Amino acid sequence: MDKNLADGTHSKNVGTAGTNVTASEYGNGFVHVTELTLSAIPITIGDTAALATGSLIYTFPAGVVKVQAIGGTVDLTLTTGTPTTDTPEVGLGTTVGSGVVATLGAVDPAAENLAGPVVMTDIAGTDSLVDSATASGTKAYALLIAAADDHTVYLNFADTWANVDDTAATSSGSVYIEWTLLSAGT
Repeated sequence: MDKNLADGTHSKNVGTAGTNVTASEYGNGFVHVTELTLSAIPITIGDTAALATGSLIYTFPAGVVKVQAIGGTVDLTLTTGTPTTDTPEVGLGTTVGSGVVATLGAVDPAAENLAGPVVMTDIAGTDSLVDSATASGTKAYALLIAAADDHTVYLNFADTWANVDDTAATSSGSVYIEWTLLSAGT
């Protein structure tokens, strides 16, 4: 992805960053590269149980959006306690990870329809690559988001979590989304 795309930084036809997320927009108002910087996003993990969870990191503007590619690295870090050796799945999707399930695919295909799932190394703050190029079999790029579809981007995790001292965790990292606004909403 070329973040120096088109006319450089801009504020035309951009989306909205989630809580603890900073968005930098590059492009010309129709062709975009959005750089999301995630800073200690709160994530509640499971305790000796299967659980999918997620957090809203971006919302595309209204209209028809074509997502060409997504890339980046994210981590997951327990706020306090141990163990930190769990290896959850991480992915990006237009549906939030939720429910008593151990995989994002068991939530809904849209919990991982943008990128992933990727198995993380640990929950001790080690960066994991999340991108659309290594996304699992059902993803087709470019992904077209129709005007009536969900325009949300969630950072999702799922696992059968170990017996942890504390279910509070945070996620940090960077996500880059290359996308085009094909028609603006009204």
